[in-house]
Amino acid sequence: MKNIDIHSHMLHSSSIEQLGGEINQIENSPLYAINVLGKKVAPMPKGFFDTDARISEIAEMGIEGQIISPTHHLFMYDKDASSAAKSARIQNEGISRVCSEHSGRFAGNATLPMQDAKHALDELEYAYSKLEMKGIEIGTNINGRNLDDESLFPVYERAQELGMPIFVHPNDFMAKERLSKYYMGIVVGTLAETTVAVSSLLLGNVFGKFQKLKMVFCHGGGAIPYQIGRLQHAVDIREELKDANVDISKGIRNILFDSVVFTPEALDFLIKETGEDNVVLGTDYPFNMGNWNSAKDLQNLSTISETTRNKVMLENTKKLYGL
Repeated sequence: MKNIDIHSHMLHSSSIEQLGGEINQIENSPLYAINVLGKKVAPMPKGFFDTDARISEIAEMGIEGQIISPTHHLFMYDKDASSAAKSARIQNEGISRVCSEHSGRFAGNATLPMQDAKHALDELEYAYSKLEMKGIEIGTNINGRNLDDESLFPVYERAQELGMPIFVHPNDFMAKERLSKYYMGIVVGTLAETTVAVSSLLLGNVFGKFQKLKMVFCHGGGAIPYQIGRLQHAVDIREELKDANVDISKGIRNILFDSVVFTPEALDFLIKETGEDNVVLGTDYPFNMGNWNSAKDLQNLSTISETTRNKVMLENTKKLYGL
C-alpha cells in the first residue's frame, strides 16, 4: 500500500435503512440524495453508501486505503443521549462491517454521543472491543461546548489509554446568519470552527493533561498553522493566560493536520510549519468541497523529500492508527 486517506466519510446503505432513511438518485445525474433522521446529505456519489462503488471511485483518485469516518450530519449532539447512542451504534456497526470485509484497505473511526460522558464511554468501549474500530471521530464543538470543556475529559482519558486517535471534524459552524450566502458556512465556517477548536485545546492546556492523546484536524487545520506564533504571543503577554502554564509549541506536537489545502504552496507551508510527522494525506471524499486530487498533489510536490512524502502519504497514518 502506497497511501492512506485519513479523511473520508461513509454512511453504509444498511445503516441508512436501519435509521429509517432513504436513498434517491438525483434526476439526470449519477449522484444521490440521502434523507435520514431529518437531514439531507447531497449530492453524494454512490461510494458514500456502497462499498464496491467506493473502491472503484477512490482508485480513480489514486487512493489505496482509507480511514472511514461517519458524516458530521449525524453527530446528533443536540438530541437526547439515548437516541444519539442508538444512532451512533448503527453507524459504527455499518462502518465496522465494511472494514472487516475489506481488512487492510479500510479502518474505521467511531462516532460517540459526546453530549453525555457515560453514553459516550459505553459506545467507545463497544467500538473498541467488539467492533475493533481504530479511532474516534468527534465534532469541533459539542452542542456549543468547546473542546477544552472538562465534561469531555473522560473520553479523552480513555482514548489515550486505548491508544485511539481522535479525528475532529467541523460541525454546527458558528455565525450561521453571517455565513448563509455563497455557501460560506462550508467554505469558511468549517475553517473557523477548526481554528477555535484547536485554540481551545492548546490554550486550555488539554494536551498537558493528556500528554499521549493524539488528535487529527481537517482542512489543513484552518488558520492554525499560519497563526501558531500568535497563540504563543497571547500566552506570553496576556493577563488572561498568565497562570495557564501553556507551551504552544509542545502542545501542537499532539496534533496532526490533513492535506486538504488545494495548492502546492499551501501544502508545502503546512508541512514545513507543522513538521513532516504532523501532516497526513486527506481528501474529504465523498464531499465535493474535498480535494480528491490530494494524493496526486503530494506525489507532485517537488519541494519535499521522498522520506517526507512517504510519511505524509502513508507512515504517519499507519503509526497513528497502529496499522
